[in-house]
Amino acid sequence: MKKLPLIMMGLLIFSLVPYVESASVGKASIDQVMLSLGESVTFGDYKIQFADIDQAWTQALIKVYAKDGSLVTSKVLPTGYSLSVPDNDNPLFYVRLAWILRSNQKILISLESELELVEGDVQINKNDAYNLPYKFNDVVIPAIKVKVTNTYENKANVRIVLPYETITATIFEGDHYAVPYKLTSDFQYFPYLYLYLKNATTSYAVFDVYLPKYPTTVFQLGEGGAGGTTPSAPGAEPTELVYNDIMYEGENLIIDINGTEYALGLNTVGYYSSFTLFDKDNNPLKSFEVKKGTGYELSEAPLVVELINYESEYKRAYLRVYAPRGTEVAPIVRDPKIEVSVSTSSTELLLNDELLVFINVENSGRGRADNVNVVASIPTGFELGSEIGTWSLDTLNPFTEMPVLVYLLKPTQVGKYELGPVVVKYYDERGIEREVDSGNPLSITVYAIPKLSVTGEAFNGTWGTYVHTQEKTVKLKFTISAEGKDPEYEFIKNATLQLSIPDSLDGETKLYVGDLKAGETKTLESDYAILKADNAIISAKLVYQDPLGNWHEENFESLAVVNSLPPAVETKEVKVYPEPEELPSYVNTTLANLDNESKIELAEALKNISVSYLPPETGINWWPIIAILFILVSAVLGYNYVDLKGKYDKALKELGRRKRRPGGIPKKEEAQVQKVEETETTETKEEQQL
Repeated sequence: MKKLPLIMMGLLIFSLVPYVESASVGKASIDQVMLSLGESVTFGDYKIQFADIDQAWTQALIKVYAKDGSLVTSKVLPTGYSLSVPDNDNPLFYVRLAWILRSNQKILISLESELELVEGDVQINKNDAYNLPYKFNDVVIPAIKVKVTNTYENKANVRIVLPYETITATIFEGDHYAVPYKLTSDFQYFPYLYLYLKNATTSYAVFDVYLPKYPTTVFQLGEGGAGGTTPSAPGAEPTELVYNDIMYEGENLIIDINGTEYALGLNTVGYYSSFTLFDKDNNPLKSFEVKKGTGYELSEAPLVVELINYESEYKRAYLRVYAPRGTEVAPIVRDPKIEVSVSTSSTELLLNDELLVFINVENSGRGRADNVNVVASIPTGFELGSEIGTWSLDTLNPFTEMPVLVYLLKPTQVGKYELGPVVVKYYDERGIEREVDSGNPLSITVYAIPKLSVTGEAFNGTWGTYVHTQEKTVKLKFTISAEGKDPEYEFIKNATLQLSIPDSLDGETKLYVGDLKAGETKTLESDYAILKADNAIISAKLVYQDPLGNWHEENFESLAVVNSLPPAVETKEVKVYPEPEELPSYVNTTLANLDNESKIELAEALKNISVSYLPPETGINWWPIIAILFILVSAVLGYNYVDLKGKYDKALKELGRRKRRPGGIPKKEEAQVQKVEETETTETKEEQQL
């Protein structure tokens, strides 16, 4: 065996810190490449050689060469550490020292490359196909086609055509499918193609497509290389990977090595995980610890236990167990623990509201659940509005949840109803059908607001919606009614009637109604002072809480009108008749003011009216006599008036014909004038008397 030179020891000092891997969707790897000292493997444009080993067989020198034979990089690696190729700044892939097999002087390496996005948001319609590009990262890649054969609301069926075979798969929305690429009969690059389904509809699917950063498919073992093949001697060397999965604390892995049975128990999980090896009688043979990223070779049995990773939260570790060829490992059968819960957006709602129902299905057990189906019923008094989510799932892995199922219910009538339970049916890892439910049903109560009405009246001796009054006060009455069928679930509470009245009225503007159930009516009365004349219109606003405590307002306009304006003054000519005792005087005055003809006509009319009311005559009828005398007197007086008037006119004429003489009037003539004037005066007096 070669000894390491001093320069190799120097390289060892700088290689003890493991490479910190960048965050990505994962890595593609070629595993279990077995090399003897000096052997190499070709991977694309690089050749990786197992160049040297230290005396204790704990660290190996790995060298990487280019096509032209020049050295690209080299590094001394302990078990579990990696070498970046071509360099640390921009690695295409990593050479990871998985294990050093001291017993047969070989090492196991893995070639790993980060998965990188080839193309995002690739939309493939149903029955259409997507072809991978000819080159990726300057490397020629094989012809691979992805065809979508069917699509659904949350999944897609795909057919992946590789140069040597065709693979079919179903991918759910938010999940991925990893496709390996076969390099030789013993090795594959996995995952080579990584399909992530971002969105699915009934007509198309949208994917993110990933390939390894170094997607070469050129892979060849060097001359004389073992190529992962177990050497023929010694036959009991732990070279075969017999277990590559998880184990939980407290579990035992049953291993049968050529008829000898062992049990490998995981005691504790951590950066240093503890194991115990038992014989077939459950006697402990060896307890040991394995550091993350390293392995442990047992001397008590031909076994190598490698700790890949661990999860303290779930108390589980990812292991690789190597054993001789022909070893059988009994699968660990675990029980799933399916838990289903139901919640709602509310347990009380109004009739015109909607109810959101949420269903959570979780596997909190260590076992896998297959063909998971969720069954939920629609309660009485509701109808289905819509639903969101997947109601079935092919596999529900340990410590995972189904996407939350959501569906919408619309109440159709008031009352109290029960929702659930929701039933989940599934198969455990033994293939036995199981069933769980969400437990006691949820109680849901549906309320409603009754149809409300408000009427108003005023009082001025009688009740009415319109009243006219000249009083100083007025009484108002309001009737609030609730129309509905079920008073237990249809009601309002804490209601008040807030009045809108003009400033011509003074009184209460806020009347307390309280609670009001369907079919119930309440009447409120209150007195109001009339401050000034007005045509007052009274409106109101009903403020109340619904059964859930939410506040509402309803306006009711022009409930009542109070008219306190004075009546209008109308001027109209009305004939007024005298009282009976005033009638004779009134008739006499009226007759005196009429001309003779009208006077006679009226007198005759009055006579004809009054004569029928007089008692029968018992003596002389003086009326005709009085009438004749009246006529005679009138005739005599009339004749005298006419005679005197003629004499007067004659005297005036004579005076007008005499002429005045100069020097004054003779006395004789003055005496004559005086005599004439006296005569005129006498005649005038007689006329006046007449």
